[in-house]
Amino acid sequence: MPITPAEVRATQFSTTRLRAGYDMDEVDAFLDIIEADVAQYSDELQRSRDGEAVLRTQCDQLQARLTAAEQRLAEAEERLAAGQAAAPAPVPEPVVPAELEAQLGDNPDAAAVLAVAQQTANEIVRFAQSRADSIRAAVRSTLDEQRAILDRE
Repeated sequence: MPITPAEVRATQFSTTRLRAGYDMDEVDAFLDIIEADVAQYSDELQRSRDGEAVLRTQCDQLQARLTAAEQRLAEAEERLAAGQAAAPAPVPEPVVPAELEAQLGDNPDAAAVLAVAQQTANEIVRFAQSRADSIRAAVRSTLDEQRAILDRE
């Protein structure tokens, strides 16, 4: 059991009868106890300092990761805002040039093919818009999750 400062202060050595001074065996035994306690405290202090250095390094690494994550989040928010601002307008009805319209009038099959092509193009555009909306939603969800993680840290 480590010796306390109060015990050190209260320790009294007996005097010797044959010569002036304290009993050397008592003093040596006491100093051995003090030496062991000081060594133990020194080791504990060094371990604490080492642990503190490790924790500081980890803290610095986490701070750097947090800064990088905040930067990625800001960039993603900018891209998301730019993506929302550049959202495609509704698909307008096709304008058929006059010479194509003249050719269609002569060929009823061509008009049917053009109608099918336009319908297919409209479906592709609707699918692309739907897919873009789902990607935006996924990005928003990911950003919200990252914000929550950053708030917790």
